[in-house]
Amino acid sequence: MFWRKRSDGTMKIGASYYPELLPQEDWSRDLAAGHKIGLSCLRCGEFAWSRLSPVPGAWHVDWAKRFLDVAAKHGYDVIWCTPTAAPPPYLHDRWPDLQAVGVDGSRPPVGVRRNYCPSHKGYLALAEQVAGRLADDLHKSSAIAGWQVDNELAGDGFTCWCENCRKAFHAWLLDRYQSLDALNEQWQTDIWSQRYTAWEQIPMPFQNISSHAPALRLAYRRFRSEVWRAFYERQANALRRRGDCTVTTNFYDFTWDVPFDLWQWSGGLDAMGMCRYVEDDLYMQFSLAVGRGIAADRPLWVLEQKAGQQGAQNLFPENLSRLKVHLRRCAEAGVSRAIYWHLRQHSAGCEMEHGAVLRHDGKPTRIARAIAAAIAETKIIAAVETAQGVQLVFSFQQHWANAHRPAMPTKWDYRARLEQDWYAGAKDIFGEVAVACPVTEDTPRVLLIPLAQMEEPGLIDKIGRCLQSGGTVVSTVDLCRLDMENGVYRRRPLWILQRWVKVPDLEILHLQDGFAVDGRIGAARFKGTIFWALPEGPAMGHVRAIGRLRWKNMSGPVALDFKIGAGRLVVSLAELDRCGVTALIRAAVPKRDIPASDVPATGRKPARAKHVAGTS
Repeated sequence: MFWRKRSDGTMKIGASYYPELLPQEDWSRDLAAGHKIGLSCLRCGEFAWSRLSPVPGAWHVDWAKRFLDVAAKHGYDVIWCTPTAAPPPYLHDRWPDLQAVGVDGSRPPVGVRRNYCPSHKGYLALAEQVAGRLADDLHKSSAIAGWQVDNELAGDGFTCWCENCRKAFHAWLLDRYQSLDALNEQWQTDIWSQRYTAWEQIPMPFQNISSHAPALRLAYRRFRSEVWRAFYERQANALRRRGDCTVTTNFYDFTWDVPFDLWQWSGGLDAMGMCRYVEDDLYMQFSLAVGRGIAADRPLWVLEQKAGQQGAQNLFPENLSRLKVHLRRCAEAGVSRAIYWHLRQHSAGCEMEHGAVLRHDGKPTRIARAIAAAIAETKIIAAVETAQGVQLVFSFQQHWANAHRPAMPTKWDYRARLEQDWYAGAKDIFGEVAVACPVTEDTPRVLLIPLAQMEEPGLIDKIGRCLQSGGTVVSTVDLCRLDMENGVYRRRPLWILQRWVKVPDLEILHLQDGFAVDGRIGAARFKGTIFWALPEGPAMGHVRAIGRLRWKNMSGPVALDFKIGAGRLVVSLAELDRCGVTALIRAAVPKRDIPASDVPATGRKPARAKHVAGTS
């Protein structure tokens, strides 16, 4: 009942390669060395604009065609990238306002990547044109397996504060709210006399000023996601018009930023592409689980992962066993393409000491040997099947809303808490769980919606469908405290549940750094942190309590347990650690919906002979 196969096929391992930087006579030797190691796909072209068009009006693509012929001869699939992450200097001469503007008014210098304004109309049109020309010239090559738009869109926390973006922000606000009166009402701008009488008065919020209104900061994050989605889709559509092809981009992992609502982006992705430079194993699994959820039934590609040292870090010694772990996690997640950055080390530029599969002179050394061993071992690893009927909700909108709350006594990260406590705790019970957006259409048997402070469209309907079908919903006391503009509802905690049950009065307490409440569910002990809710007023009566919490001279239940129709709603009154989450789920979920005890805690079923790690 509980296990569902993610994918079948064979995961292809590859590396990024930059033929425009190397003599043509080196291409065949480098690709032959990579093929011997076990590589079978390449990612090329993301910084090749100057070779394609060295001067205005020129278009030199013959070198790329020759390279694709060499790649095909050696049996490689190639994912070719549009080069818009690094416009050549002459475009800044053509458009002085193309250069991005920092929050302090500074401008990134010409000659670095991601130094352009994503709202610039001229650049958007030219980027679309370049993508179309690449597709016209290269799509007939037998080596082309797909396309990547740009490179790490908005990575490094990239944000432009220029006048183009400011005007685009105001136009986006007008489209969303229709009138200033509606915006002022929904944002409650009379606080600090912020009521706007002209769209031009609305600032773009500075990231380092936490006293900006939470509604303004949240609106800007939504705008930013939409600006980049339009940037992506113009190029993606140009590529698709040239024929049937797979188009994606390489989203950076969450260590830099979470700039996009990728659930909203998913409809424009033919595959889910991501970079993965993290070393923390749990974080690695969580990011792949999110990627797998976004991909749904489409391929999941890891388009960049670390091969050798990053920059000049960890020169010696280095733990090369991590290479096996990286590929293992990709295979378990059903990744169909896992690509290293990169095949051969650069001999110049800011990343000339960055590690790669091959040394500067093209020789395979210890990194290549370790990768070859990792590839050989990965061939026998099967894709892990997710627990059917179990979903954990992770929302980018919730992440943004919590990130833009006014300063708390303790630093709090929605994404980190989902990963370290709820995802990890659920894995301890179910093996592997699907990470979903709040509006998936199916009705799970077990729905985990922790820390969902904002009432997103469809969230409560999804809870209702699960309960009506006899399922179990586990949430937390801050469920729907905030409206869609990041304002706190003027209602008692858990008011949203009153359509189904009578909710007792609760007082939510926030704990300072270093404080925690001791808790117990059955034999399991744990510590709850950051917040907990203390029931007040009359006895809870009809509400069943789960476990106990104690702090100083106060005590209360760990969770409230409501019977609603054929289903069950359990609401935690404290933010739980991993142990507490596991204990709460075990106490809340019926035994029929808990996997058999012979399912390993790692989430891997007993070894199978058939390899099912990905589909291209």
